[in-house]
Amino acid sequence: MWRSVVGKLWLTIIGLVTLLLVMLSAFLSDQVEKTHQRSQQESLLALAHKIQHDLEKKGAKRGTYLRDMLRISELFDTYMIVLGPDGAAEPIGVSPTIANVPWQQLLEKTDIDRVLRGKTVVMKDRVFVEEDEGMPFPLFKEDILMVAVPLKKGSQIEGAVVLYRTQNQLQSETDIKKWIYYSAIIGFFLTTIFAFFLSTRITQPLKQMKKAAERMAKGEFNIRVPVRQHERDEIGDLAATFNRMAEQLEELVHALSHEKEQLASILRSMADGVITLDADGRVVLTNPPAERFLSAWADEMAETLSDDPKERLPLPLREIFETVVEDEQEHFGDIEAHGRTWAVVMAPLYANEQVRGVVAVLRDVTDERRLDKLRKDFVANVSHELRTPLAMLQGYSEALLDDIAQSPEERRELVQVIHDESLRMGRLVRELLDLARMEAGHIEIVRSSLRVSELMERLLRKFHTIAREQGVQLEGEVEPDLPTVYWDEDKMEQVLTNLVDNAIRHTSRGGRVSLQAMRTNGSVRLIVQDTGSGIPEEDLPFIFERFYKADKARTRGQAGTGLGLAIVKHIVNAHGGNVTVTSKVGEGTTFVVQLPIGTPTDTTRERDKGRG
Repeated sequence: MWRSVVGKLWLTIIGLVTLLLVMLSAFLSDQVEKTHQRSQQESLLALAHKIQHDLEKKGAKRGTYLRDMLRISELFDTYMIVLGPDGAAEPIGVSPTIANVPWQQLLEKTDIDRVLRGKTVVMKDRVFVEEDEGMPFPLFKEDILMVAVPLKKGSQIEGAVVLYRTQNQLQSETDIKKWIYYSAIIGFFLTTIFAFFLSTRITQPLKQMKKAAERMAKGEFNIRVPVRQHERDEIGDLAATFNRMAEQLEELVHALSHEKEQLASILRSMADGVITLDADGRVVLTNPPAERFLSAWADEMAETLSDDPKERLPLPLREIFETVVEDEQEHFGDIEAHGRTWAVVMAPLYANEQVRGVVAVLRDVTDERRLDKLRKDFVANVSHELRTPLAMLQGYSEALLDDIAQSPEERRELVQVIHDESLRMGRLVRELLDLARMEAGHIEIVRSSLRVSELMERLLRKFHTIAREQGVQLEGEVEPDLPTVYWDEDKMEQVLTNLVDNAIRHTSRGGRVSLQAMRTNGSVRLIVQDTGSGIPEEDLPFIFERFYKADKARTRGQAGTGLGLAIVKHIVNAHGGNVTVTSKVGEGTTFVVQLPIGTPTDTTRERDKGRG
């Protein structure tokens, strides 16, 4: 309590009032004492002068007068001693109350001499009185007020009159002092109560504001301090100002919270990754794409990470960060991390003209870079695929024009080459157009009821002659009781034609190509398997891309256009199925096409909207 405002204010008021009461009591006591003493002195001095005047005139009646004055003075608590010329007390001139008290204890020798020399003596002193011979020390009475005036007869000193009053007779002065002290004590207690009441009255609003400030520190910005309109003093104005501050702070916090939520929503909805780093390279803020990026990087580099926060960043990102902090300029570039390409734009953040961190925006441009590469490869591949047949057409046509062929057989051979190359060019253009329509989402699927066994028999008859010429054994196996499926017959025949043609072309003489069909969990699985040269493992992820070709040595000079497998994938995806491949170099390749059976309601014409 003593450390609180109430305690400090209360103690301050009590201390000040106590000091004031003590000083006032001391001052009043001193003034009362001086006033009473002066009054007593004046009274005793007037009485002494009266007795002096009367004794100087009484003459023969002096004894009677002294006895009368002794009795009268005792009525006023005053005692009298009449001294002779030699300083000895006259027997009749001593008050009976102190007849057993040596008068020498009441008046010092020097004072007697002064009185006998004609001086009036006024003094207040302490006198010691021996009341009992058996006492080891004398008893005393304080505050003996005494006056002494000389008795004269003409110009000659006949003696002196001494009047005094003891402490018992000065008791009224002591009573007044007591009442002063009692009043001071009462004033102290009243001031204590008043000070406590005043302190509580003043500090109660302060306590309310303190509690309100504590609740505001915990986030309760809607708290308000009650303000009494009839007590609009400084504290009331302070409470009103506090309420205005709380209201403005609440509005500011709400605005900041709204902006923070809006910024967080924007960051969460961004497709680009945003990372905020401090000057030491610690991650301060991220959005979900950036978190996925950092998480994938941390999982990939978990064993090599150190305690340095900058070491936890991908090395290319760390290099850009250090460059931005050093140059204090924006930098951008591409980085490779966990198999993907990210475009990074990193800019410094300033605080008091010093770099306090950086903000980095990361965009996954893997697909864009891949598309750029595909476009470049497309142009290069188309140019390459068209260059050979065009060159052959030009060469053989010039040979015909120059009549190089001398016999009809030679001319027929040249025309046959020109015809084959033109067919190849037509097939290439046709496949390019089909693939472009498929990739644009304009592939049309015309479903109809189809028996898989009939489709397989037709494929075997088509490639029987080609397989025999190539020295390849072609086999087919269809599981009994396969259900009727609802596929686009022409396009599925195109799929199987591409797969079987590739299998025969990549299988050496004496090899085997098998075509199988079976039912699995509500779908039909078509398998094309060969014992050819196989596909390297590093080429498997790319074989369904257009114009992609594996080692040309495996084709025995019968390379295709590189578009067949891309068309296969698009057609299978358009049917709601999927195609997979497994291969081992020197042992062969297996393509598996799995398609849903479909229902009679799917026989209408459908347009694929971008599958695959």
